Amino acid sequence: MMVPDEPTFVTKPEAAELIGVSVRTLERLVATGRFPPPVRFGRQRRWVRKTLIRWIEGGCRPVRRA
Repeated sequence: MMVPDEPTFVTKPEAAELIGVSVRTLERLVATGRFPPPVRFGRQRRWVRKTLIRWIEGGCRPVRRA
């Protein structure tokens, strides 16, 4: 069984670092539908790394109209 080099899920600070913005800016992007929504695990919110990579590669288009 192979162990991935990178985690499948990333935290809010990790997601913000991945796209080069502050955590507060990431929160605004999520709130306005311009960033992929997180997956919830109880009270925790995480982002799927592959989803974020695809979003970046696709030109960072809004996820929904604000």
